[in-house]
Amino acid sequence: MLSLVRFWLICVLKPRSKNTQRNDLGFTMIELLVSAVVASMIITPILFFVVDVLQTDTREEIRARSEQELQTAADFIRRDLSQAIYIYDGQGVNAIRSQLPDSQNVVLVFWRQEFIPNAVPPCDDRGDRCNDAQVYSLVAYYLQTGASDTWSGQARISRLQINGGVVDRFNQSPNCRETQCYIAGHEPDPGFDPPPDRERMNEWEASGTITQPREVLIDYIYPGVVAGLADDHCRTALNLDNATEANLLSGNKGSGFFVCVDSRNPRNTAALVNLRMNAAIRIDPNAKEFNEDRRSLFPETNFLVEGLGRYN
Repeated sequence: MLSLVRFWLICVLKPRSKNTQRNDLGFTMIELLVSAVVASMIITPILFFVVDVLQTDTREEIRARSEQELQTAADFIRRDLSQAIYIYDGQGVNAIRSQLPDSQNVVLVFWRQEFIPNAVPPCDDRGDRCNDAQVYSLVAYYLQTGASDTWSGQARISRLQINGGVVDRFNQSPNCRETQCYIAGHEPDPGFDPPPDRERMNEWEASGTITQPREVLIDYIYPGVVAGLADDHCRTALNLDNATEANLLSGNKGSGFFVCVDSRNPRNTAALVNLRMNAAIRIDPNAKEFNEDRRSLFPETNFLVEGLGRYN
């Protein structure tokens, strides 16, 4: 490249005289400066192109990974809800909210049956195969936005579950005649109280302080609210013309995690779950607000689930 520039300079800028020697030694300052300018004109666009390609690859990788994380969380919630025997609608969640820890962040609450293998004696001769049991469990999903050194500055969805105990029906102790005794290792979790009759689900009260830890399901959930959803979003989505929107909705409509529950379903076991992530903040720490132009970096999903469990 420098040889071409030098040749051009010799031919154009420095016409030769008859007495000029045919060979030139070295480069002049002007030649070097012009060479540097030409080289920068060529290299700079190439560098910009390379940087743009790398940024695009990074953005697409983050978008794909975030979509996969969101879908994994959605599949988990879908499987969890499919075992529900009763799902609280917005009115029901508000009725029992005070019985749960961190009550203001509760979004989704439901009852399900938990399978406990090899829990009930008498066992077989080997002593390692007992009868199975099922207990009631109360499950709550939260949208947490509190600051944390472990998680991002965005919201996260966490899950709480408290299980009932396996009653020891073969215990003939006098104490077990007045109060229920439980098989060792299968006692009810602190605060657990069995679900009441279906008509009185909204009156459920914890038996004490719930101390079970919550487990984070997914991080980078968008904590804000995206405007644009219709006032009757839940009624339209669930095809309920005469229902009250506020009774169906749990959580902030348009937020990263909210739920619509069909309160007219005879068993209250149908729910529409809505999720949205903020993957943009993984690229730009200042991208805290939803941006329509970068919608692909705010992946969302929603799905309708009907619980298949039965409340005996």
